[in-house]
Amino acid sequence: MRLSHFLVVIALVADTSLAQVFGKGKCPTVTVQKSFDLQKYLGDWYEIFRFYAGFEDNTKCTVANYQLKDNGHIRVDNKGISLKDESKVIEAVGDGYSPDEAEPAKLQVKFAEGIPYGDYWILDTDYTNYTLIYSCKDVLGLTHVEFCWILSRERTLASETKDRLYQKLSDFGVKTENFLTTDQKDCK
Repeated sequence: MRLSHFLVVIALVADTSLAQVFGKGKCPTVTVQKSFDLQKYLGDWYEIFRFYAGFEDNTKCTVANYQLKDNGHIRVDNKGISLKDESKVIEAVGDGYSPDEAEPAKLQVKFAEGIPYGDYWILDTDYTNYTLIYSCKDVLGLTHVEFCWILSRERTLASETKDRLYQKLSDFGVKTENFLTTDQKDCK
């Protein structure tokens, strides 16, 4: 393997090293919500289920807040309580935007300067109870790295809603056994 190919492989692996949900082959084909209204989506969303991601390790009571910025972008403010020190709040503030008006549910988000934006696709939301978010990145066509979240406007979610969203993901070929439950109890 040439050095340049090796460096590309290392860069791709490093880029995905904080994500731990890998799958064989390319990303599953998913569809986003057809009509998406960002104004209705703004506000607080509580994380109920998520795929493992190192940047969310050791947290509970995770909440995301989305606010429209003057430049049309979205301020993404994720907060969670540290499981190691419950007096400590872990926060990540990012920037999001919709690059294509024809597909407004295909957002791009990043949480640090100098890194590229990543997919943040809304597959399904009713704006008042739940939202289903998915992101996937192909790695050389041999494997892929997935992120997935189910959020709610409340700290709980009806089991019927969970079952319906799990079925939707299963129909796309996304493995729902990768979900972890976020602890939303005893949140201050």
